[in-house]
Amino acid sequence: MVDNMDQNIGRLLALLDELGIAENTAVMFLSDNGACAETPGGAGNTEHLPGPEQWYSHVGPNWAHAQNTPFRYYKSHTHEGGIATPFVIRWPARIAAGSRTNQTGHIIDFLPTFLAMAKSDYPNSRNGNTLIPVEGVNLLPVLSAKKPSIDRPEPLFWFWSKKRAIREGDWKLVWLKKRWELYNLKNDRTETQDLSAQHPEKVAELARQWEDWAELTDVKY
Repeated sequence: MVDNMDQNIGRLLALLDELGIAENTAVMFLSDNGACAETPGGAGNTEHLPGPEQWYSHVGPNWAHAQNTPFRYYKSHTHEGGIATPFVIRWPARIAAGSRTNQTGHIIDFLPTFLAMAKSDYPNSRNGNTLIPVEGVNLLPVLSAKKPSIDRPEPLFWFWSKKRAIREGDWKLVWLKKRWELYNLKNDRTETQDLSAQHPEKVAELARQWEDWAELTDVKY
């Protein structure tokens, strides 16, 4: 799979060069969120031994943990192992090659960032109907090294398969085994030191914000 991606991304970049538009074309790549912990499959496939492309199997939770090192858990969880993903962008006209940032981002930031790239504004209404304001933040100032970081005006929220999380600044609250865990990601990105007992007021504050968001978005939990 990696070889196939490498070849076809190369074909795309070569075509942009051929068309003469590579300099001012933004190409973005991000991976899926977390390793898959589904249990091994492929039962009954006795013709091929495990390993070749003809034999498919999930890796199970233990290997999924290993694949997500150093982060905790895997896909379908809201710990970093289940939601963190690398993001790569190539835009020679605006972004220096080899630059790197640890700015926190979310897929909801894509639209405001794309609008900024296109020097366009999001409309307030369409066909007489008021539009909901865009969520997320414009990441272009960080990507183009105009700013070292961007403060988010609102927390980030997650919910999937009864897993919950909220991140506000360096604080992250994660729901696991019917209780909240609290982490300071600046000091503990791998989420190994639960601070919920030391900061019950922060737990209550973030939990309340998550519940308000869940009510607003009609999340059933």
